[in-house]
Amino acid sequence: MNPLYPVIYALFGAVTGSFLNVCIMRIPKGETFVTGRSHCPSCQRQLPAIDMIPVLSWLFLRGKCRFCRTAVSPQYPIVEAGSALIFYLCCLVKGPGAESVILCAFASLLTVAAWIDARYLYIPDGIHILILLLGLASIILYRRPGILERMAGSFICGGFLEILRILTRGGVGGGDVKLLASSGFLLGARAGIASVFMAYVIAGLWYLIPLLRGRVNGKTSAPMAPFFGLSLMVCGLWYSEIITWYLGLFLP
Repeated sequence: MNPLYPVIYALFGAVTGSFLNVCIMRIPKGETFVTGRSHCPSCQRQLPAIDMIPVLSWLFLRGKCRFCRTAVSPQYPIVEAGSALIFYLCCLVKGPGAESVILCAFASLLTVAAWIDARYLYIPDGIHILILLLGLASIILYRRPGILERMAGSFICGGFLEILRILTRGGVGGGDVKLLASSGFLLGARAGIASVFMAYVIAGLWYLIPLLRGRVNGKTSAPMAPFFGLSLMVCGLWYSEIITWYLGLFLP
């Protein structure tokens, strides 16, 4: 593989991350993210092009608006740099082509879902629909995994979360159910099931110390999309390697 391909993916990922920030900020407010110039959330001044260079503009301006000098959330460079890294890894692991492009788009949707869920405790329905469309596109473009495994992934992952939602009487959000059902269709049953398991392990470790200190309890609302997003991308990229490593722990 030409070493320039991952770099090109990373650059496109940084630009995509800038657009994802717009989605994250505007969708919960009911604002359009397709049109309208980017502006400072504080003074509402439109930003010049020089202030919209991913990551670099935020660093150059030291995290402040050029006009009103109000602090700009570090969310912006984090999402931009994170998207660049994810796009780079997608190309590096899967190579340039349809599969890596689908995974980049999937990662972008998971990023929006994770940040909105972390901040507002809901996942926009459009996210699930777009993930399903990615699943349909992947069937046409590279056909792996098979349609039966995809359907099984959707029913098992979504069904498991739905059972948890019923048993916990709303402890699991409906958005989480739809996110896992659509993602299971895209990745297939094996990667989808592994993602669910991994997400709850990571979430358990994340909340362990706050739980022991009494800062959270069983009634505390906890966003799960960030953990699902992380586990889904890890399994989407390295499912086979993870299973090989895991089995190697128990088998000679």
